[in-house]
Amino acid sequence: MKRKIYAIAAVLFSSLFLTACGSKEYLKDIKAEKYVTLGNYMGVEAAVQKAEVPEGTVEQYISDNFLASKAEKKPVTGRAVQEGDVANIDFVGYHNGEAFEGGTGAGFDLTIGSGQFIDGFEEGLIGANVGEKRSLDLTFPDPYTNPDLAGEAVVFEVTVNSISESVEPELSDELVRELSESGINVGGSQTAQELTDWVNDLFEQSAESTYENEVEAALSSAIMENSTFKELPEEMVERYTQSIENSMSVRAASVGMNLAQYMQFYQGLDEAGYRAVFDEQGEQMTKRYIMYQAIADKEGLMPTKEEIDEETSELTTLYGYASREELEKSVDMQSVEEDLMRKKVVAFLKENGNIHEP
Repeated sequence: MKRKIYAIAAVLFSSLFLTACGSKEYLKDIKAEKYVTLGNYMGVEAAVQKAEVPEGTVEQYISDNFLASKAEKKPVTGRAVQEGDVANIDFVGYHNGEAFEGGTGAGFDLTIGSGQFIDGFEEGLIGANVGEKRSLDLTFPDPYTNPDLAGEAVVFEVTVNSISESVEPELSDELVRELSESGINVGGSQTAQELTDWVNDLFEQSAESTYENEVEAALSSAIMENSTFKELPEEMVERYTQSIENSMSVRAASVGMNLAQYMQFYQGLDEAGYRAVFDEQGEQMTKRYIMYQAIADKEGLMPTKEEIDEETSELTTLYGYASREELEKSVDMQSVEEDLMRKKVVAFLKENGNIHEP
């Protein structure tokens, strides 16, 4: 799903695996009060809707992640292709009358409604019978991973070879144990009910995390609007900007793209466009953290050595490092301390804020 680029800063509040390189300014290197004159930060109002898990979400997750791989195809006869069917197809795509690279397939199983193909392709096969050939006049999206086809009109010649239904098994205690024994993460569940409860807990935790993040965003934005900032430390802005780029590069690599491809495909931004956004977000993150630091200085909210040690121990365990020393080779520990300070300040703001639903 396409996400707005302006959510990047919120995601990066807890992005700790950003090893610093070169000489960069940290909050410990400055006096925050020299860069910000705080506005009111006590009793700040935040109207945020409680996040809820949409009905059917848990069942859909179980279906997609645990049952779909165990589904069996059941041949369909006597009717045409419907939404949800698996249509076995041969297809050839033509651009300006010539078959284009990557646009040909034979014996391909396509689940109708899965969104595997461009808009109009799967919909264009609904109602087709076995043996029927269809000509689909379509247009590639713009942007597209292949820039030569972005926004271009094409024709797909498609033949329906067969139709089948994907029939998933019932979720049972036996199936859950089978999944567990095969190495699939089922959260330690041994029964269908335990798996359902575990998945439900995951979504409830995610909903609660979303709510807490939105509360933080509302509180911090209100305080920032009433605060006055002086010229920011250039090296600190560069550090946060680089952290944004690092994070997005990792996200791009996770889907097999480089940064430029990812930003063009998911955000519709060329290099100049996304770097301008990164710069803007780097400046906003710098302001936010300096503001947090100023509040921490005034309210005595700096992390103690014991709190830092506890956080480090938790991170070492969470990410599977053998020791703190191994953790410190990959993690910018100063960023860990800054983020721990942020957590303490946000907890203070929530405790002293006026948080309610709209």
